Amino acid sequence: GKGLPDISLIEPLAAILKVSLPELLSGEQIINTNRSANIMKSNLYVCPICGNILHATGSAMISCCGVTLPSLENEQVDDEHQISCEKIENEYFVSLHHPMTKNHYISFMAYCTGERFELVKLYPESSIEVRFFCRGHGLLYWYCNHHGLFMKKI
Repeated sequence: GKGLPDISLIEPLAAILKVSLPELLSGEQIINTNRSANIMKSNLYVCPICGNILHATGSAMISCCGVTLPSLENEQVDDEHQISCEKIENEYFVSLHHPMTKNHYISFMAYCTGERFELVKLYPESSIEVRFFCRGHGLLYWYCNHHGLFMKKI
């Protein structure tokens, strides 16, 4: 009958072609031309099954719970997802008025500069107040489990 090909035959082919097994099976090759990676061009991924948060500094083929994950794209900030970011002494104080129920919540906030990527995990029924040490200009990300990823330059 028809089934999956014998994996022992596919692995040598992947090695000969110098691609990973997932790349060979999907038909999509991941090419990172900037080997040193630019952290400001980070990609974020969230598993829709378990909520796992993954971060890559370049193109990657990421999978979790048997699902290949697309990188998150920034959504347009609307009234429900307006963020407040105040510089208080040497910290950014970030807050947001948003539901934090078990079904609809902000899952994480992250602050990315040229040399660091800092992520703070948030949980349902908690407040959305996060502090990041100021490290210069960067990108602030926040992720709503219903509406996606949002970004603001700070």
